[in-house]
Amino acid sequence: MRLNWQRFLNIMSYISKFLSAAVALTTVFFISNSYGQNSPPPRALSSPPLESSSPQVKAKDKISIGTGFFITDNGYLITSNHVINKFSSLFVIFPDARKLPAKLIRFDEVNDLALLKVDAITSFLYLSHSQGVPAGMEVVTIGYPHVGIQGFAPKITQGIVNSPSGLKDDKNSFQFSAEVQKGNSGGPLIGPGGTVVGVVRSKLNALLMSQNTNDLSQNVNFATKSIKLLDLIKDLPNLPTTRNVDPEQPMRPIRIYSESKISIYPVLALDSKEE
Repeated sequence: MRLNWQRFLNIMSYISKFLSAAVALTTVFFISNSYGQNSPPPRALSSPPLESSSPQVKAKDKISIGTGFFITDNGYLITSNHVINKFSSLFVIFPDARKLPAKLIRFDEVNDLALLKVDAITSFLYLSHSQGVPAGMEVVTIGYPHVGIQGFAPKITQGIVNSPSGLKDDKNSFQFSAEVQKGNSGGPLIGPGGTVVGVVRSKLNALLMSQNTNDLSQNVNFATKSIKLLDLIKDLPNLPTTRNVDPEQPMRPIRIYSESKISIYPVLALDSKEE
């Protein structure tokens, strides 16, 4: 199935005017390009005493775009559950304008993970166990933020793991500093050597935090640890072996981007009548 690029770009041009309005007014918000069809953050991510609220889902809100990455050579792909949750049709967009249908195999709502499958032979990324990831280790993310404005070339950002635990000391996630935006959800958090140590999940709402604390938080982002991803796929047949991550190994972002981008693609979720 081929994507009608002109129609799709017309939609992107229209909704890009309203991207700022699509940011949920929560202390932590998800970062898929979900144009209205927003899933509320998991209860574990709520941050009292700050009051959180999400935009009401409207009938016209029918599209969500995030990032996904292949983990096998036969089409198994990981993304964030909130990217595809509540949508009836799922696709992976390839560079040659193919829009391959994707099937939801399983999901983990608590850790915001989803496993999809497309019928294709695919390049893939190797996974690492996240137990060996310390604070201070360099990481990069590769994804598709704000495609309506920034386009469909994959974007890379670099930072460090700020903490081995996430929001409110959540042991199943990292806090990291590589910049992420709407559309990065579901993308890989990659360590030295090019292996995946986490899945990009959410970021702190700096605007709401500044309104409540008079302090502008910057690059406070969260990723689900790869150990939770490995739990989700542990019975998957023919799964490539995991590779150890060496925190002291030099980060080579140019090489990682070049070698990894062929395994990382936009994930499109929409209602059937919008296909």
